[in-house]
Amino acid sequence: ATAGCATMSTTAMTYVGAGRGDYLVTTSYKFVGNGAGELAFVSRVKPLWSRILGGLFALVALGAAIALLSAPKDTSTTSVEESVGPAPIVQVGEGRLQDFGECTFWGDPHFKTFDGARPSFYGEGEFYVVKSRQVSIQGRFMGTNYTKGLAATNKIAVGGPFLQNHVVEVGCMEDGPITVDGIPVLTKFPSTHSLPHDMGLISYSAEGKLVDEATSAWEKHIVKMHLPLGVHIEVFRWKNYVDLRIVMQKQPNQDGGCGNMDGDVSDDTTEAIYSRIGARVPSGKLLFNHR
Repeated sequence: ATAGCATMSTTAMTYVGAGRGDYLVTTSYKFVGNGAGELAFVSRVKPLWSRILGGLFALVALGAAIALLSAPKDTSTTSVEESVGPAPIVQVGEGRLQDFGECTFWGDPHFKTFDGARPSFYGEGEFYVVKSRQVSIQGRFMGTNYTKGLAATNKIAVGGPFLQNHVVEVGCMEDGPITVDGIPVLTKFPSTHSLPHDMGLISYSAEGKLVDEATSAWEKHIVKMHLPLGVHIEVFRWKNYVDLRIVMQKQPNQDGGCGNMDGDVSDDTTEAIYSRIGARVPSGKLLFNHR
């Protein structure tokens, strides 16, 4: 004992077992303070076997963590994409909310405009499918044996300021390779291609929802374009013509074979469209690499 402090202690280790020298650690206390009889707890010493087990558990946990962090990660992505469908309402220019619309055309060619009208276009040449200040989609119509001489869509070209005036051309299988600015791309099947400056992605595969179910027995070669301004295009390449699906948001001053997307079916007749934009694309406005 010391002056001013009363202390009490117990044996730190107590031997137990059948004479084998095992021991049990016991807790000890001592009184401290200036004679006030305060009681302080003295931490008991952990036995050797407890410390060894604790170290082993720590090593096992560390090894598991290292194995988990170093395991190879699956960075692959599927090449199969779902068919482009109508997108949800989103915020667009001028602070307005607009719905995306869908335009399809197939065969010789049959159109279904963004507003649901069904105009007919006959004769060969280059036509505006979509025409606006930002987006230009043009179609080349040519007669085929399949359509008994009636004009079908042979090829489309996509360009305009929204692509910084780069041009993507996709034609039927007989037309030749898919091109960007006249250079062949997507030369393997399936494959993908990024547009300059990461403006968009083009993919080429057999995956997609058909526009015309009558073509379901044929081998599918489908080009999908995911472009700026939420413009999504699917081109179904058949032997000597193409079918097309366009999903996009209305653009200022929009018109063309897919209509003006004003919600009025009655003004999407063939005559009304021709009266607004003309029957053919003027030579100076052609996107196609050659006529």
